[in-house]
Amino acid sequence: MSMISQTIQGALLSVVSNILAQLIAPLKNGGSFTFNPVPVIKFFVYALINNPPNILWQSFLEDKFPTEVLAPKSEKNDGKPTKTTSVTNILTKFALDQSFGAAINTAMFLAFMAYTDTSKSGQYQSWDAVKMEVNDKFHPMIMDSYKLWPLFSLISFIWIPVEKRVVAGATVGILWGVYLSLAVGS
Repeated sequence: MSMISQTIQGALLSVVSNILAQLIAPLKNGGSFTFNPVPVIKFFVYALINNPPNILWQSFLEDKFPTEVLAPKSEKNDGKPTKTTSVTNILTKFALDQSFGAAINTAMFLAFMAYTDTSKSGQYQSWDAVKMEVNDKFHPMIMDSYKLWPLFSLISFIWIPVEKRVVAGATVGILWGVYLSLAVGS
């Protein structure tokens, strides 16, 4: 699946998550539903920007630490090359993705949303406000992410082909996107 196709599919799934969040927020807060296109557009644009680096990240992880590796020749496989699952590589990808990858994605999301939020006067937030938003929300959001993404990450590294991981993640991410939408108040 091409990067363009994966990016567009991921962006559309991000839109779905924000619309669902807008439907859920009034139920949570006791208000009435009013559709707001601004956060939908923000989530769409963010996904268009963020999906390509994540596609490259997943490809990098798979290239450097392939799930399937050639098994050593032995009597068991009649001296023929066979593939075997590398638990070491899966765990390495998992550790990198859930530490470095998660931290970068969380910080980028919070920074993008804070930067694109407008104040009452219509001016863009200052970089100090972006920094404050990331400082305030990073730790709680990353801790919440560990309730969903580690399990998905392991499943994806074991069973989902690398070219489908971002879209599969975006599908699972509909639930995560609802959480993000509610967490940033969009």
